[in-house]
Amino acid sequence: MSGIIAAAVSGVTWCFCTASASLCSSWCGNDKPSTVPPSASSGRKRSVLLLAFSVFVALIFQYAVAPRLQEDQLAANAPYVGELLVEKWTAGCTGKTNPELVEVCSGYAGAYRASSSAFAFFCIFAIAAKCRSTANRESWPAKY
Repeated sequence: MSGIIAAAVSGVTWCFCTASASLCSSWCGNDKPSTVPPSASSGRKRSVLLLAFSVFVALIFQYAVAPRLQEDQLAANAPYVGELLVEKWTAGCTGKTNPELVEVCSGYAGAYRASSSAFAFFCIFAIAAKCRSTANRESWPAKY
């Protein structure tokens, strides 16, 4: 039974991701073949969209996820992973005794996680674009 549910969830996720990638491609367009070197503004709309998405995720982590991953919340009581999530989410906040400070600290940690991932993503693809100038246009489906 769990295999059927996992297959259904995977199928729905794949459909959603494919539809989202198709929408992003149609909104942002692709005006040149991948063999032509890109212009200075190539990929600008997609990069801004991706940066806005990472800022959105950082805000969600800071203001929605972090407050719910505290020791006194229901997430701490989740079987198998509750204690681990709370421990990892509040790992840098151990010296704080005030629960409000721990919540703020863990919110900052969540925002730093999303921002660091976006920074690493943009650095990796900047290096790839420097090594191969057409890489920006060729690899956007993988970025979605």
